[in-house]
Amino acid sequence: MKNIKNIKNKFTICFLLGFIMFFIREIYFAIIYLYNICLTRTNKFAMMKLLDVRKETKIVLDDFEEEKNKIKQWLANTLVKGLKIKSFDKTTLFAEWFVNNSHKWVIVLHGYGANGRLMYYVAKRFYKKGYNVLLPDLRAHGLSGGKYVGMGWHDRLDLIEWIKKVTKIDKNAKIVLYGVSMGATTSLMASGEKLPKNVKCIISDCAFTSAYEVFKHQLKKSKKVPVIPFLFIMNIICKIKNGYSLKQASTIKQVKKNKLPIFFIHGATDDFVPTYMVFDLYKQANCEKELMVVNNAGHIVSEMVERKIYWRRIALFLDKYC
Repeated sequence: MKNIKNIKNKFTICFLLGFIMFFIREIYFAIIYLYNICLTRTNKFAMMKLLDVRKETKIVLDDFEEEKNKIKQWLANTLVKGLKIKSFDKTTLFAEWFVNNSHKWVIVLHGYGANGRLMYYVAKRFYKKGYNVLLPDLRAHGLSGGKYVGMGWHDRLDLIEWIKKVTKIDKNAKIVLYGVSMGATTSLMASGEKLPKNVKCIISDCAFTSAYEVFKHQLKKSKKVPVIPFLFIMNIICKIKNGYSLKQASTIKQVKKNKLPIFFIHGATDDFVPTYMVFDLYKQANCEKELMVVNNAGHIVSEMVERKIYWRRIALFLDKYC
């Protein structure tokens, strides 16, 4: 009887160990899948589907469709040059330069999963105000190289290289940094580093407080993936594979070190990068600053919802600092 009992106990233990190993294996592969769709170059559409931002995406695409003919006409009559640089890790990065006869410059940065071409509607506005416009593709986006997404952290170093490129072209350049979503985050993260005096101010539309917090918010909201242990392990994988951790990519910490004027913009109903994040950033910014929260605007659609007010406020901000 004892032998039978011992056999049963051993079988139970082996079964439990096998089940635990299978469970751990499945979690690991699920986290790798999540890492791949979130932080590697491919599968951005899968990421957008996971996070369900179809409403905001539709607003942007519909608006862009309406602007398409105006943008085509503008492009046909505008001198555009392609520029390339090598970043700190030898990644080749690409940008379009819309050439204007002035010392005013703006570097326009797109959001997660997008590219510079989707920011033409912003570039056109600045260009008509006399600005040279630099439209980079962020790493692992568009025509730029890179296998992983920088979430603003490594992009901040890329941005510094683009700033250096501009100052080589025009030593008297007066540079504005403008970005939406991850592009806005990139500008704010760069502001915590030592920047050339050519950089005058920042316009940040829908930036997040940290890469870790924005993923945490989205996973909680989706209810498709548990935050623990997924995000904890994904953070470790990001550190090993990409050379930075999601917690390290903190916009809050960088903004605390910034001295440049910042104009913070956010949609009041943004649930992709939740609206509370702009208040946290605004509070921690030890600089001259302004804040505009646009009613009935979701993620990166403030410009579409309140176009006249949006650009009027930006014009007033730029008149102060550029």
